[in-house]
Amino acid sequence: MLALVGALVAFVTIPPSTAEAAGSGGELRQGATNVVGSSDDRVQILNLINRYGAVHDFGRPEEYADLFTADGEISVGDGPAIVRGRDALVAQAKSDHERFSGGPGPDGKTSSIMRHLISNAQVTLTGSDSAVGQSYVTTIVQKGDLGPAILSVGRYQDRFVKQNGEWRIAHRKIIIDFGNSELGKKLGFTK
Repeated sequence: MLALVGALVAFVTIPPSTAEAAGSGGELRQGATNVVGSSDDRVQILNLINRYGAVHDFGRPEEYADLFTADGEISVGDGPAIVRGRDALVAQAKSDHERFSGGPGPDGKTSSIMRHLISNAQVTLTGSDSAVGQSYVTTIVQKGDLGPAILSVGRYQDRFVKQNGEWRIAHRKIIIDFGNSELGKKLGFTK
């Protein structure tokens, strides 16, 4: 088991010669040095990245907010934060859950879903209690007869902070590489 964790960390850790450090928006920048940190820290951050998708799709809104620092924020592209602080994070999660909380269809299967498929995570420790990371995200949705379909393909650029021994997301920048604007309108994501 320890060898498997070591292989996982070696796979997702950026070597010091090509390490990237945090930019102002959490993006990774080429050429800086990787801060030496524990493999356990990297594994905890990778678990946080993966938990985000499951908690966002299935968890309680309070669990979603717990993934972030108390003043955690989310921005889209180069814009300002659109969600900031615990109350706003809880409200965001409630909104998404309400949008996709349809009961089972006539066949007994769930008729509405939202799934965040997160992959290709990279993490760089920038200090003993700070890190940056980037991952890909594909969001798949279905609402009644609409879908399943890809709503968006993009990236998360994150800044992480370790507080009281736990890693949290301090800032998440969402970059949409492809967005299905027609589907987004039908589902109420855009106007």
